[in-house]
Amino acid sequence: MMQKLYGLKDLKQIHATIVKTSIPQDYSFQLSKLIELSALSCNRGCFLYAHKLFSQIQNPNLFIYNTMIRGSLINKQSNEATLLYIQMRKQNILPNNFTFPFVLRACEEQFELKRGEEVHGCILKTGFGSNLFVLTTLLNMYSLCGRSSGASTKVFEEMPVKDVVSWNSMISGHLRHGELELARKYFDMAPDKSLVSWNSMVAGYANLGNMIEAEKFFMEMPAKDATSWNSLISGYVKVGDVISAERLFERMPERDVVSWTLVIDGCVKNGHHDRSLNLFHQMQLAGVEPSVITLISVLTACANLGALELGRWIHCYIEKREFTLDNKLGTALIDMYAKCGDIGKGLEVFSSLECGKDVITWTSVIVGLAMNGKCREALDFFTCMVMEGIKPDEITFVGVLCACSHQGFVNEGRQYFDSMMKEYNLRPRIEHYSCIIDLFGRAGLLEEAKDLVENMPFQADSVILGSLFAACQTHKNVELGEQVMELLVEIEPENKGNYVILSNIYAVAGRWENVAQVRKKLKEKGTRRVPGCSSIEVDYQVHEFLSGDRSHSRSMEIFEMLDLLRGYDK
Repeated sequence: MMQKLYGLKDLKQIHATIVKTSIPQDYSFQLSKLIELSALSCNRGCFLYAHKLFSQIQNPNLFIYNTMIRGSLINKQSNEATLLYIQMRKQNILPNNFTFPFVLRACEEQFELKRGEEVHGCILKTGFGSNLFVLTTLLNMYSLCGRSSGASTKVFEEMPVKDVVSWNSMISGHLRHGELELARKYFDMAPDKSLVSWNSMVAGYANLGNMIEAEKFFMEMPAKDATSWNSLISGYVKVGDVISAERLFERMPERDVVSWTLVIDGCVKNGHHDRSLNLFHQMQLAGVEPSVITLISVLTACANLGALELGRWIHCYIEKREFTLDNKLGTALIDMYAKCGDIGKGLEVFSSLECGKDVITWTSVIVGLAMNGKCREALDFFTCMVMEGIKPDEITFVGVLCACSHQGFVNEGRQYFDSMMKEYNLRPRIEHYSCIIDLFGRAGLLEEAKDLVENMPFQADSVILGSLFAACQTHKNVELGEQVMELLVEIEPENKGNYVILSNIYAVAGRWENVAQVRKKLKEKGTRRVPGCSSIEVDYQVHEFLSGDRSHSRSMEIFEMLDLLRGYDK
């Protein structure tokens, strides 16, 4: 009976054998063993079959209930585990030391504190209040579900025996509630400190950005594993110190997929997109298989750099390795294709997503269509999304209002802007005001744009004022242009581009004296051109160049080739 199983087919064959060969007295016992095999399988079909078998037993005993509750947790059905426990109690079957830990874990996963408290009461009534394993699980439940660490502290203080696991639960519990000093207190008090204890403290300080203390604990550790290194790297990434994160990464004796993903994602989040792609290339050379999180980070870098060829390669890799194309990975692909200019392929990805598309996925398509000039299609997608019963969020409306702005849909823009509060109870943010003011400015509705700027619930930023300023130039409104310029000088006095626009406004109006005054002011401030930047993707790597820059490793060859090409032109 306990032979290795390969799936539902094996279970059905064994069940058939039991039915044919078992005598009535042994049938229930044999069936309970079969339930054990099927319930504890990680196969969803086998678990459902266990449920079917369970329903055939008129009076299931404690062993069968424990098996089904445990199987529910293995198959990520914590709600089912709770329901089975309730059913068991209704049948007056008393739980034991095997039941409680599984039920408490189910409460943890569902954040059901009230149910956990009821189970705690049952633990005390049934005499398991001194069982170390049960109490440690209870400690974890309170730590995860409680709003404070008070209940877990009470359980811990009343424990007759405390092992390293229970001490670690207290340390991690206090860290979870942001109580770093208390966590440190329990760490110092713990008679035995395991690797988990040390890692918890390193991660605790690192998560709060206290890298001095985190590194101090890291250096004092008697032994380190990948989690130790990764916790410290994660901390440096969070505080934006990518250089220290990479230095630590280079020192690691062994790097796992988490280590690689942390530094790649850290580079992406801190704007070092080209570096993240180089690291991804090194990761491949090292033979480390990327995770879904790695791929999402790399796709984000491709989107920001316009590295379409590498993005396509990753898409092929996802299909070849049969990664599940869930909403997060699908959205990253759509965003990459949209930002790289291939919105058609992005729409293909959107259509291929089998799981229910969420608001983030729909929004990525709407923003992508607007970004690629397909503004009417973006609004059509918004209508479809609403008809599917998906409520738009603030970012969705940024995409919708951008589409209206780019195409000059003034009436639609007004309607969508008004509907944010009226229909969806979303308070417009500065990004939404920026879009609608840009729409009005492009359409020549400068007074309406000005009124909106003056009546916003927050101070206008340089983006909004710059948009209105540009509209003043387009529509030759000198008076409003001068008013906006006064505000811009207060916000960004060193931005010389504003003086250039003001000069152009005066020039269009034929006010040459004012043009001369502005140019004189500009000369007094001194001008410095921002060097032009370009990038090119070669063999899945993106190379960036600044005007006059010779820092590229192959700059000599590049300039020689340029000189050669100039010679051909002559």
